[in-house]
Amino acid sequence: MPLGIFLDSMPPILFITAHVIFLGVGIWAAKKARDNKLAYANAFLLYPVVRLGFPAYFGGLFTFKMAVLLEQMLIVVMVVWIISKGGKQA
Repeated sequence: MPLGIFLDSMPPILFITAHVIFLGVGIWAAKKARDNKLAYANAFLLYPVVRLGFPAYFGGLFTFKMAVLLEQMLIVVMVVWIISKGGKQA
């Protein structure tokens, strides 16, 4: 039995709710980063965009693999962006 197969029996609304919460956290993080004028603040704007992939899956617009691929590609872009703009530590 693959790890996590029990999640297949959970109602989709639980996953949708989780992703809405993640979206809210992403918007909050992006706002806090911009308010604090962090060098990589705009990179945090990608996180809420990433969160939209899974609702698109649950809405039938994406396959699950497409949602995951989109998420992973945008996370990599965000990580590289943060590292490249994060500044040097003294």
